[in-house]
Amino acid sequence: MLLLASDPLVKHLRDMTQMSDTPFEYHSATEWLDKLRTRQIGAVELLQMQLQRVAQHNPALNVVVAQDADHALAQARAADNVRTPTGALHGLSMTIKDTWEVTGMPTTCGFPFLAQHRPTADADAVARLKAAGAIVFGKTNTPVGAGDHQSYNPVYGCSNNPWNIAHTVGGSSGGAAGALAAGFTPLELGSDIGGSIRCPAHFCGVFGHKPSYGIVPMRGHIPAMPGALSSVELAVGGPMARSAADLALALDLLVAPSGQDSTAWRIALPPARHERLADFRVALWLDAPGFGLDDTYRDALLQFGEDLRREGVTVVDGARTVAPHIDAAASHALYAEMLFAIIGTGMPPPEIERLRQAGQGADAQSYAAWMARAVTLDHRGFDHLLEQRAHLMQAWQRVYTEVDLVLCPVMPTPAYPHDHSHDDLGALAQQHRRVMVNGQARPYLDGLQWPGLATLAQLPATALPLRQRVAGLPVGVQAMGPYLEDRTPLQFAQLVEQALGGFQAPL
Repeated sequence: MLLLASDPLVKHLRDMTQMSDTPFEYHSATEWLDKLRTRQIGAVELLQMQLQRVAQHNPALNVVVAQDADHALAQARAADNVRTPTGALHGLSMTIKDTWEVTGMPTTCGFPFLAQHRPTADADAVARLKAAGAIVFGKTNTPVGAGDHQSYNPVYGCSNNPWNIAHTVGGSSGGAAGALAAGFTPLELGSDIGGSIRCPAHFCGVFGHKPSYGIVPMRGHIPAMPGALSSVELAVGGPMARSAADLALALDLLVAPSGQDSTAWRIALPPARHERLADFRVALWLDAPGFGLDDTYRDALLQFGEDLRREGVTVVDGARTVAPHIDAAASHALYAEMLFAIIGTGMPPPEIERLRQAGQGADAQSYAAWMARAVTLDHRGFDHLLEQRAHLMQAWQRVYTEVDLVLCPVMPTPAYPHDHSHDDLGALAQQHRRVMVNGQARPYLDGLQWPGLATLAQLPATALPLRQRVAGLPVGVQAMGPYLEDRTPLQFAQLVEQALGGFQAPL
């Protein structure tokens, strides 16, 4: 417990957690909600604890970048005065990633030109959480345009990993993951187009779920720009938390048709394929040709596979046994072109021209070439990518007739040290950065490889922390499920957490 020892709140919280090895601030949202429902703690008391922790520890981490404490406290007092809870999250105070529009606070997505943007309405997903009783007291940091695996920007600066402040929290939901790991918030709303939920969850040792595409409404998310109504291809919003049960709770609240679709459409996700861990059949995929994976992280994943086998799970080799028809390298190339084409739609012409020139003469299978082709792609070309993606999705359906889940790395390595080099190059900066994998420098953008498998095929993927540490840092695994069967990886994550453990507080 890191509050002042003289604070009466400390004694109360210690009394509640005297039978637990985990301090109360690191308990799950589900556990906090149970204390709220049984009146063992009030919403005001809970929020005050969070605000105190943020005040004491956020200066070193810089993960919470905006607050609306007065309004949140007023909401908490109102929640305490209600006899019957108004929703599943009644009285739960939380933060929201600064890509989602939230009234009462700025929503910048790290863009200087949006530093003063104060929305007049909540994003649809935020509104659903609030309708369930959540109290939003702060916003968490993100890279510029939510377009990096590190969370820093000219508006709010750099966020630091609670496990080692010299390392990144990940991106783009990096502030969200850091706030969870630091005990500032019990629940977060992230978003993901390039691993932006799963990468930070992996780097910070928390849970995150990238839903199947299209099941969580995205209106009010930046990108696109404020006021946009159309959905961004590949982009999804999803929950992040310190327990898998919290992910399932939040996803149930978030799933809904978008906009006018709600007039006629309903979303009914099927139940999980199994209720017992031993009934799962999973593929462990660690050997995609050309994909980076540090040996120390690979060893942790192999140990996880052995742990699963001891629990009765059927674990098979992913590439050779169930997915020989999935060409990982071709999938990554297709994903890269589609992703950069989507990102390129919001770029100014001079930036597009810089990318086009950088790709001239480059290897056809390099990031420079993929970017150059993508940002100049016409509508016919993009339709061709969509057709290729449709065939890939069909190929993945065959995989899930053989196994329930595919388990694979989230990123090539654990969280790496901050690297803001080449920032003056704009969108070209990430082409020039490198990440060390097994002592060899690899392209920084190889961080898109493993998460892109699920993103491109629109598959649900749950990131869950392993109990092993690599160089003192947490690592995770992503459990990729069949399209629209989100409850299957979520159930698996819950069962793994019960059998092998889950979130651990930063050392």
